[in-house]
Amino acid sequence: MLKDRFFMQQAASLLATELSLGDLFERLTKLLAEYVDSSVVFIALARPDGRHSIEYFYDHGEIRRYPHIVLEDNSRAREVIRTGAIIWGNSPHVWAPLGTTPIHRDRPWTNDTISAMFVPMRAAGEMVGALSVQTTRANAYSNEDVEMVAAIGHYLAIAVENQRLYQAAQRTAEYDALTGLINHSRISREIDIALTTATPARQAVAILLNLINFGTFNEIYGYAEGDDVLRQVARVLRDLEDADDTVFVGRFGGDEFMVLLREGSGDRVEQFIERMNAKLHALAYVARDQTLPVPIACGYAFAPADAVTRSELVALCVHRARLSRKRGGRPVGDDAVDVCTAHGAFTGIETIVQALFDSDPFTRVHVLHVNAMAKSWSEFNLDLDRSQRAKLLQASLLHDAGKLLISGTIVIKPGRLSKNEYEAVMRHAEYGAQILAAHPGYEDVARIIGQHHERWDGKGYPQGLAGESIDSVARAIAILDAFSAMVADRPYHRGVSEDAALAELQRCAGTQFDPHLVDRFVVWREEGNPPSPA
Repeated sequence: MLKDRFFMQQAASLLATELSLGDLFERLTKLLAEYVDSSVVFIALARPDGRHSIEYFYDHGEIRRYPHIVLEDNSRAREVIRTGAIIWGNSPHVWAPLGTTPIHRDRPWTNDTISAMFVPMRAAGEMVGALSVQTTRANAYSNEDVEMVAAIGHYLAIAVENQRLYQAAQRTAEYDALTGLINHSRISREIDIALTTATPARQAVAILLNLINFGTFNEIYGYAEGDDVLRQVARVLRDLEDADDTVFVGRFGGDEFMVLLREGSGDRVEQFIERMNAKLHALAYVARDQTLPVPIACGYAFAPADAVTRSELVALCVHRARLSRKRGGRPVGDDAVDVCTAHGAFTGIETIVQALFDSDPFTRVHVLHVNAMAKSWSEFNLDLDRSQRAKLLQASLLHDAGKLLISGTIVIKPGRLSKNEYEAVMRHAEYGAQILAAHPGYEDVARIIGQHHERWDGKGYPQGLAGESIDSVARAIAILDAFSAMVADRPYHRGVSEDAALAELQRCAGTQFDPHLVDRFVVWREEGNPPSPA
């Protein structure tokens, strides 16, 4: 009895420690072997779905932690978990009258147990699992041995449950409840750890992702829909994390995510960002008859090449994410990136150009794309004289200047406009003409801007001009404007393929657009080397 009491004291002391479950199980197995004859010890844990499994075993000198061996239907341990009753005996005919199954299916000769005990692990009335102690010796166990092992099973259940509660509390403290990703605090600690091991040869990379225009999306569609979009983004990022154990992903803020690459070389990072960006770009919010893009800005920085502290690294990512927004979401990992390369002369109206660049990212990317295409197309087959070409470059960049006088919430609204909102947007052509007409030397550009939504068939706005009464440069810009709006993601729709956009231009040639210019535009897109969306 003294020996039993000493064993229980040692076991209780061991179970009170803050060891991991694996370490605890191993130490307990060694302790059991000192006091109870045992060639096999295993611990099976109960699961709500009924797939109870062995999560630790000692079998003839072999120790395995967390093997996840699902208990067979006729398992004695499964029966103990089901009934809560102790099963034991000094002969297999007593404790397993229907036969036994080896833990090692590939080593059936180890299924040589003679005496065995299976005791429940119960805590606070809940069945946690089962503890089994077995030996190859016959008549090895007594009632006192069973009682002692059953007591160990009880204390072990408490230890397992305490570990689960601790892990649940830790998960609550470290994980974001909405997305299931680690939270700001935890990803910040992971960045700190990565910084301690980063070297010029094996750099750490922080990637900040920020949903563009997300506040407006929430206002229009509601926070429940916004939460669903956040979960979509999180699922894409979690898949990337699951595929690479050097990648950590966390929710960094309300509409921000942080991706950390512990070991990043230049080529690997570029490939990872390209793959990630493609998966994120494929996301969409689908509601009724609308499919809206989920635009995401991406800024990234290297440690120690770009920064050596977390605050410096995050600040760089934030700055580069802002640059990414200006590029329409294209990833930015360099402060020297030029986000506003404009073609043409804009002397005297620099403040208007800058205001256009400082407006929403969708408008900025759109006008830069139209401007870049205008330059390339005019050099290919547009047949403009020097004066007309200069006006084309100016008007192509400034054609949406009138949107500066329209409410920003309408311009960046993700979804269909109401009748009143659409009528307000239709005014942008005449607003743009008024803005430019007030600046000497830009009278012709103002007239072109005022006409870029007129139609070949006379059903356009604001004046209802038709055919060649519309300035030829305005007719060209109408095609460029429509094409860019179709192929690029806009707040109100997902971009379509270039082939689909060209087909739509050809379908509308002779009604909305100048048919001769459409033919030239299609030839340029098919035979030239035109720029992609900015």
